[in-house]
Amino acid sequence: MTGDAIDFIGFGKYVAKTVETNAEVAARFGIKEEEIVAKSGVECRYIAREESASEMALAAVREAIDDSGLDASELSAVIVCTYSGDYIYPNTASALCRDLNISDCMAFDIQANCAGFQIGVSTARDMLRSNPDHRHIAVVGVAKQSPYLDPNDINTAFFFSDAASAVVMSRVEGEGGILGTFYKTNGRNYEVMRLRGGGSSYPLTHELLRTMPDALTYDHAGIAVWKEVMVEMPALVKKAQAAIGWKKGEVDLVLMHQANLRLIEFIIARVGLEMSNTVTNIQDIGNTADASLGTVIYDAQRQGRLVPGSKIMLASVGAGFVYAVTPYIVPDRG
Repeated sequence: MTGDAIDFIGFGKYVAKTVETNAEVAARFGIKEEEIVAKSGVECRYIAREESASEMALAAVREAIDDSGLDASELSAVIVCTYSGDYIYPNTASALCRDLNISDCMAFDIQANCAGFQIGVSTARDMLRSNPDHRHIAVVGVAKQSPYLDPNDINTAFFFSDAASAVVMSRVEGEGGILGTFYKTNGRNYEVMRLRGGGSSYPLTHELLRTMPDALTYDHAGIAVWKEVMVEMPALVKKAQAAIGWKKGEVDLVLMHQANLRLIEFIIARVGLEMSNTVTNIQDIGNTADASLGTVIYDAQRQGRLVPGSKIMLASVGAGFVYAVTPYIVPDRG
């Protein structure tokens, strides 16, 4: 099927198997479980003790391919959005092509942290728009964050989980679809959230392990993140609305990266909407970084929230700081 709109035609999701409860985290810090929920909204998180990043990604993309009704051989590209692949290189997308037994396609990774999945979707949309030879593209977000978390760091222990999500994107008949993405980057806060170990400035050597063991785990200034995002994200959502002529009451749904439930509540209020105008899962599975937005899109689709004709804003922010807002009109395919 070909047409004028670019849309999601298949959805996949995989959450790591091992549960870490708030009771376990609270006991570690000598606090009450209610304090964790009050600060983050997270009620439990999932740790990939058995699964590799590529195994989680493969489970998600296989579900999305099956959901689309396609065969993996029909994919023109596989885009994986991650910073936590099995290796520094080669890319995780090539591992998926190997495991799917496909070779006649493009395969590459995108590294934009928690904004990665949305930037992957935007990249796939532009590829489908620009090249008629591209037929169907799989976008996968995967985060295996647990190896990089200090369990005794209260700034990070509440939030993060391991998961993968995937969509298959295609041209479809109908109007709307995934529209152009609005971006903003604020490099002034580049150092606010980082993982240094393994980068070329902090190579993994015996000397680094001896002198800077903290370089191997997330360095995350939570208050600074909050102050940054609470200003920039509502402003970019409003800018996107104004640019495409959507009034406040016309937005049916905002699907956001699941960073912190309290932050989501704040942003939704700042753009003049209600929590009924969003879908959240951070309370159930935590912050799944690169996979996060894809898991919410999956949940929204399964809940029947992607109604033909509805106007949706996709919104993400990743370390750096990189912001993305994508208007999306669900096509009516008849």
